[in-house]
Amino acid sequence: MTEKAVPSTPSHILVADDERSIRLMLEAGLKLNGFRVTAVPTGSRALEVARTGGVDAVLSDIYMPDGGGLDLIKNIHQIDPGMPIILMTAQGSVEAAVRAVAEGAADFIGKPFDVAAVVELLRRHVGARQEAESAQASSTIDSVISRSGLAGRRAPMGMVYKLIAQAA
Repeated sequence: MTEKAVPSTPSHILVADDERSIRLMLEAGLKLNGFRVTAVPTGSRALEVARTGGVDAVLSDIYMPDGGGLDLIKNIHQIDPGMPIILMTAQGSVEAAVRAVAEGAADFIGKPFDVAAVVELLRRHVGARQEAESAQASSTIDSVISRSGLAGRRAPMGMVYKLIAQAA
């Protein structure tokens, strides 16, 4: 019996930029590359969306009227410390990039940029996060299996082990 591949859910990217043209360009380009996108014009609105969950990565302008990417890093990392946040700016400088990364940005990109470069950055960071989460889940399952004496490593049993771990 062969198992059918389950189609994966597209990664959900939150785009925050006060420039409408940038939001529209990123939204269209990311959707064409298989991402789900929520695009918002302010940092406060981005924080509201991030609080609802289900976001896989954030792409934010570093400077916005109501606070920008650096504020978002602090606030979103309080909600989800592993969230990849990529900051972008038209006023790119080495100092801004260093500060962004020091504050916890996963990456930094200057405007104007090629959408293909943004797509590659997002795929790399979302993929790294998914691998880390998968490794942690596998470690949890291995821990439950070793403590319980249960056998079986197929996906349906993995779900059972997760439920057991949660109940414990």
